[in-house]
Amino acid sequence: MIKKVAAATAVLGLAATVLVGCASGKLNTQDTCDYVNEQVAIKQLLQKSEDVSEDLIAGDMTGYSLVIDEYSGILNDAAEKTKDKKLAKALHATAEQSNQVSAVMAEGTSSNVAQTDQKLTALEDQDVSEATEYLGVKCPELESFS
Repeated sequence: MIKKVAAATAVLGLAATVLVGCASGKLNTQDTCDYVNEQVAIKQLLQKSEDVSEDLIAGDMTGYSLVIDEYSGILNDAAEKTKDKKLAKALHATAEQSNQVSAVMAEGTSSNVAQTDQKLTALEDQDVSEATEYLGVKCPELESFS
């Protein structure tokens, strides 16, 4: 019951965000952050990531990779909707890094966990870290999957 209410609230919030966004053409920073979280709720990414957590622990990373792909799509969509150019850049950079993480994880198995971990560590980039840091400052409550 709580999930249904939360989903309905998210849909209403999204509708309000879309109306506000249409009036000005683009979303302000807070509305952009809210939009990302609403999309995560609507697409049930938290539940999906929980559903594949046992597979992830067992070394099968493909399911989690798909969650990250969906999240990247949400970030790119939000970047196109925001009027905050620096936030848009941070959203695109974070989405790109998430795509790279997803690609590495899609190849991950229980037999190559160490190699996968090395590849994931190698993906850390100073420019992306700065973008992610900016995103964390502007959207401190933003859901994250990578």
